[in-house]
Formats: sequence, C-alpha cells, structure tokens
Amino acid sequence: MTLLAGLMLCTPRLHAMDVFQEGLPRLLFVASQDNEIHQRAYEPLRRGLAHPSPLFISVGAPDAGHWMRHFDCAQCLIITSGTAALQLVSDSTRQARVLSIMIPMESHERLLRSATDQARFAALFMDIPLDKRMQIASRHVPAFRRFGVVKSPPQGRAPSDPLPPSLRLFIKGSNQNLLDVFVQAARHSDAILTLPDREIYNSRTIVSIMMTTYRLGTPLIGHSEALHRAGALISIYADPQMLGEEALTLLRTGDIKDWQTLRRHTERYQVSINHQVARSLRITVETP
Repeated sequence: MTLLAGLMLCTPRLHAMDVFQEGLPRLLFVASQDNEIHQRAYEPLRRGLAHPSPLFISVGAPDAGHWMRHFDCAQCLIITSGTAALQLVSDSTRQARVLSIMIPMESHERLLRSATDQARFAALFMDIPLDKRMQIASRHVPAFRRFGVVKSPPQGRAPSDPLPPSLRLFIKGSNQNLLDVFVQAARHSDAILTLPDREIYNSRTIVSIMMTTYRLGTPLIGHSEALHRAGALISIYADPQMLGEEALTLLRTGDIKDWQTLRRHTERYQVSINHQVARSLRITVETP
C-alpha cells in the first residue's frame, strides 16, 4: 500500500489508483518562506503530483490561517518545507498527517518534543549523519582522520549516543568567544564538520570562521550549498530539489505501516569540492 493510499483508510471504497482520480488526499505544501529554495523543493511535487497538485503557501501569507483550517482533516496531507513551516502546522492543525522536508533532525525533534500527537508527523531530515560525512570526507582526503564539531549548547536533553573515537565535540559556552572555540577545534582536528546550527553558522559569523580556519590550515566539511560557496573544502548535502524528489518517491511508492516510523535522514546527497580552497591549502582531494 502506498503512503497516499494509506491516507484513504477512512474511505475504503477508493483503491490506490483511484486516489488521484478522486482528487484525494488533499495536499498542501507549506514553505517557511516564498523564496527560491523552497520553490525548488516544491517543484518536483508540483510536477509529479499533477492530479492533485499540492497547493503552495508560505508561512507569511495573509491567508495561511485559512488554508491551515481547510487542510486539517483525516484525508489531508501537509508537506512542510523548513522549520518555521513545521512550527506553524504543528501549532495550527490537529488531524492532518504531516511530512516534513528541508529540516534538520535536531530541529524536528525539538519542535515535536512536547507534541501529544506524534503519530501523525513524518520527516525526511535534510542533514547527512556525521559518521557518513566523515566516511565520505576520508574517502576524498585519506589524511583526514581526526574530525571536530563546534556547536552551541544543546537545548533540553543532550543526546546520549557515544561519539566515534575520531570525532571530538567542542561546545561554545555562553560567554566564550566563538573564534576561540574554532581555534581550539582546529588545533585538535584535521577537518571541522559543520552543522545546521544557526547559533554558530550564520551570515554574521561565517566570514570570520572561514578566515580563522583557513589561516590555521584546517578546512571545513560543509553541510550546505551555501557553505560550499563560502569556502568549505568539501560540502556534502541534499539540495532542495533532491528532497522534493525523495518526498515524491515516498508518496508514490512508500510502504509504511506506521506513519511515525517514517522519520529518517535523506538518502540523496551530493558532494561538492572547492578546488580553489584545496589548492590554497595544498590539500590533494581524490575522486574515489
């Protein structure tokens, strides 16, 4: 049974192939912003689910509240793109199933920590797990054996999973200078893995971080296309279109008995290498 057909359990007269013909389930795409990034995530769904095509709205739309009420039903599926979109949908709906994309796992877990209706929320996390990024980076640069991660203090309960022996965590204290943390991380690491942590990586800090690590000769392994452009040596990420395509594949072919179990990292990603940075740092990047 496909995920779309699973939404129709309350209307057993419809078979899986009838879902599109009958115009059900009702599909809504909620974006955190009406910009190019979220439009790119929406495009595969717009093309692939032509009957019905999901309605696109953004969090800031004046009629967002109206559409939240209209699509809050047992036969409705809401696809959220971004953290703000999930926040709005979780606060405004009670019945619709929700599939979140363009969101890191940590942000998704934080937003749903107090939700009492967990079973209706599924997600494709946009971040690639750290151990997988370490493996990919080491395949391209075998000399990378020690990795560092700089992050802000955890909100709520800290994760209990042990870190790989080749990974060291550096937590920025509330009164600590950010660049001092990166200097410490660079001295104990062959490369620093970035995270979708806006307290650390944002438009105010990224240039200083790049300059500091560059001068120390410790490259960044980025998690986004933006960090690739900013100067990360290697970036490993799923672009918005990939996430939209993966969501489309799930909706067409997914075989999930329990909607809540569909919370996993994306299986699609790309590896971008900044050859100019590699030459400047005199690092040989291999193509496995």
